[in-house]
Amino acid sequence: MHPRRVDEKGFTLIEALIVLSIVIIISSISLLQLRPLHESKKMDQFLEQLQNDIFFSQQYAISHSEPTKILFSTSESYYRLTSGNLQEVIFQRKIDPAIRIHLATLGTNLVFTSNGNIQRAGEIRFQYKESLYIVTFLLGKGRFYVSKR
Repeated sequence: MHPRRVDEKGFTLIEALIVLSIVIIISSISLLQLRPLHESKKMDQFLEQLQNDIFFSQQYAISHSEPTKILFSTSESYYRLTSGNLQEVIFQRKIDPAIRIHLATLGTNLVFTSNGNIQRAGEIRFQYKESLYIVTFLLGKGRFYVSKR
């Protein structure tokens, strides 16, 4: 018979549970810290997506030689891109209801002509909590910029 080894190296169930509970506590504290970070990045992500969609609309108008229109809906919190005279919907994006659209001098439509120029200059405003972001469209080659007030 073989003698039993008393000095086996390993962890007891209690030691493993203590380590596991410490890991869970530390991870839950770090997850609670991420919530405000997510909220602060919500508007940044929306504006980045909007800028990409505006550039896409302009490129689509040039490549297909037909006007494109971005329609902003203030009541239903979305914007959509349509193309051509038949107003074929290319895509529609929902906007977080916390982000409010305020129509300013631009109105509800942003139209790019078939050569990529903007049809009319103006601005549209987006409000998220206490922050106001203004997207200003300039005449010419469809240039625009975003400012925060």
